[in-house]
Amino acid sequence: MTPLTHNQEALLRGRDRETGEIVENCRHSRLTVVSSAPGLGVTSLLEAGVGPALRREGIVVIAFRDWQGQSFAEHLREAIEAAVREQAQPYVWTRGETLGMMLRQIRERSGKPALVLFDQFEDYLRCHTKTPLAEAFDAELAQAITQRDASFVVGMQAHALPAFERLKEHVPNLLGNHVRLEPLSKEAAQEAIVAEARAFDLEVTPDAIEALVSAPVVLRNSGRVHPFFLKVATAQLLDAAARVQAPAIDRYMIETRGGVDRIVLESLDSTISDLNPTHVDLLFHWCNILIAPDKHRIAVTEKGLTDYAGKLNRFVITLLPIVTGTHLMRPVEMPEAIRYEIARECLTPILSDWWERREATVQARRRANFRVRSISIAVTCVVVMYVVWIILSWKEGS
Repeated sequence: MTPLTHNQEALLRGRDRETGEIVENCRHSRLTVVSSAPGLGVTSLLEAGVGPALRREGIVVIAFRDWQGQSFAEHLREAIEAAVREQAQPYVWTRGETLGMMLRQIRERSGKPALVLFDQFEDYLRCHTKTPLAEAFDAELAQAITQRDASFVVGMQAHALPAFERLKEHVPNLLGNHVRLEPLSKEAAQEAIVAEARAFDLEVTPDAIEALVSAPVVLRNSGRVHPFFLKVATAQLLDAAARVQAPAIDRYMIETRGGVDRIVLESLDSTISDLNPTHVDLLFHWCNILIAPDKHRIAVTEKGLTDYAGKLNRFVITLLPIVTGTHLMRPVEMPEAIRYEIARECLTPILSDWWERREATVQARRRANFRVRSISIAVTCVVVMYVVWIILSWKEGS
């Protein structure tokens, strides 16, 4: 599931307060940090909420999330240049300078302030730590923040906040403007469903909406709705309605697919079924080391995946490009090695459910085979004993 983009502002629901708070911070402060649990929509908030709102105020908005690899700083400079060409003046030249100097040039040469949206910053903190490159960029970023030529909004998953605090020594009051994103209210979730459906010229009946926002898989303990799982269920239903050319999504359509929980938990089944049987077996085998007991993802090196593959190890080189291309998994360029993990944390319980269902099928097949073998052995034993009895009886009669 892809996040919303700056062209889909109308689909963003339930984030007016957070958007307004961040926009107001950007007018008066140099740094705002946005954090959330996985899948709550930080990227959608920044891309479809904050970015468009500030573009309308004449601010040059630079969005960046490509943190992996040793060339991320160069990619950031390219993103800055592209944003300036698109939103300010094509001839503004900013190459070859530090981040702070580039942002100062944007203000001086175009007459427009800049906003830098650093999304998925947990990837930077995870992939670049205790290295000369990380230390240099930490200092460069801190200088750019403190010189006040641009505003920064840094989005990340909440678990990365302790690692982010390494910038405290460079940036005073680092978390002074901290916005924590929460799950959606039921009302906002209902609006999101309707908006998504209308984008496809479809309607959703009230009882179907209630089923979607009340399903255990999407409902959090707080009584609020997890937007990722809601979007997965809605997308699956929209696709099903489009295939049969139905004018609306109703409760019957949900129930015939086993309910909202099954729609979400089986959403990867079609992608996995497109793999050949050997690749499916290998992916099933990998789930043991890619998914922790608490259903969090684990990053594993290619060597680790190969060693664990056993007799299927020769298929690792063909499966990895497929699962990364279909966004089931992703590579993570860590300082010591490239590791592979499930592409999104929120996909982990879905893939885990697939594994559990397949494991149950395998166990049932084994039990059935055991029963068949046991019966065959028992019948064979009876036949042998009968033959022996016949032979002994014949000898006694002779």
